[in-house]
Amino acid sequence: MPEKSPAQQIAPAQRRYAMKTIRLHNWPYAIFRSSRTPPGLYARQKWLQEASSPLWKADFDATVSGLFRGRSDDGLWSDSPIETIHRLFGLHLTVRTSTSAIDRSLDALLAIASDTEWAKGTTATAVPEELLRGLPFAPANRQFVILPAALFLSTIFGRASDPTVLGRYERIAADLNAAPLVQRDPAALHNILRAFVVHPDYAMHAATGLLVAWLANRQTPQGDWGPGIPFYQALNALAHLDLPEAHRQSERAFVHLTQHQHSDGAWGENDRQWCTFLTVHALQNKGLI
Repeated sequence: MPEKSPAQQIAPAQRRYAMKTIRLHNWPYAIFRSSRTPPGLYARQKWLQEASSPLWKADFDATVSGLFRGRSDDGLWSDSPIETIHRLFGLHLTVRTSTSAIDRSLDALLAIASDTEWAKGTTATAVPEELLRGLPFAPANRQFVILPAALFLSTIFGRASDPTVLGRYERIAADLNAAPLVQRDPAALHNILRAFVVHPDYAMHAATGLLVAWLANRQTPQGDWGPGIPFYQALNALAHLDLPEAHRQSERAFVHLTQHQHSDGAWGENDRQWCTFLTVHALQNKGLI
């Protein structure tokens, strides 16, 4: 596939809230070439148009086989909800649609996320950042990583109307009105927003509006959202929304992106492929690339 110049790549958005045209300095796809990671395979399939390539198909099969490997009969990998979230997220970027095995794993994850006794006993147990690399979630206590992740994964695998899933969304939405958001853990609220933006009903819910407004109040003049809010993950979440306040924040963040792109087209200091994936996906969602 011939490389386009940055000027050829960027076009005005065709969304309800049109974005200003931006100009990238470097072609952003090079980091995905030959990658066999789930984000890399997604990029090669969707953005580099390699789906018909025998090499891509061989890499895809090898990666998907590895993602399913080690899954227990109870649906979990390594008896770990965090490892299970990683595997399911990787499968979302590759196989895309649910299977009976994926459904059983989602059931197991939802059961853990819905166990109130488990949640009460782990509210002080934080999931460290290193265990969440490659996931769209921020480090928070286990309850506010596993529950939002379970809802996010259930929704993107076609279970948005599942009564258990809807019930958990509704409980979280009601809880957001119980106390001012400024008193909550920013990372936990980010993770809740991440789950809400993918749901066809809750993306436009009043609770999502509250979260977006709260995030707007945190956004700095540099375009980021301060401590506790991972920049690339937050931008990617906002880019899923067609709300005016999400649009305004995204525009400020995109200015930050143009100023911090590396010479090889990537973004981020660590986990550069992952940061670049989140960035390009956000730009694609807004019709800017």
